[in-house]
Amino acid sequence: MSVSFQRLVPIFLMAFVLTLAAIWMNAPGFMTGYSATAFDLMVSVIFFLGWLLISLAPWIKGERSFLVCAGGYWGLGLVVSVFGIFAPYDELLLFRIWFDGPAHGLGLLMGHGTLLKLAVPIVGLGVTLMGYGAGRTFRQKELAEV
Repeated sequence: MSVSFQRLVPIFLMAFVLTLAAIWMNAPGFMTGYSATAFDLMVSVIFFLGWLLISLAPWIKGERSFLVCAGGYWGLGLVVSVFGIFAPYDELLLFRIWFDGPAHGLGLLMGHGTLLKLAVPIVGLGVTLMGYGAGRTFRQKELAEV
């Protein structure tokens, strides 16, 4: 499996910008410990829809390296969440902000606690896989019609 960095760089730049924007928009509630609001939920939904659209990207064309990188990204989020639950280290704070901040609005649906911390990377991976699978299906249909 060869990794095509030229194809993956724009994808991860978009994901980086999307994540930073979601953190910035959710920061007032997330950083101060306030409960999630409807606005936070809307930002979180848009964040996950953004991941869905990134995963649908037409230039991924069977890039299994995208799946490996996305799986590693959300897998790291799950590891950080588990460590954050059982051993709340201060060293993990930046990682927790990075993974939990954009999804702060899901707290409106799930409450704030262990379930939310574990659900964020699982939902993220699920949305990414759905987008990748849908994009792959669309591309196969296009090839079959040609």
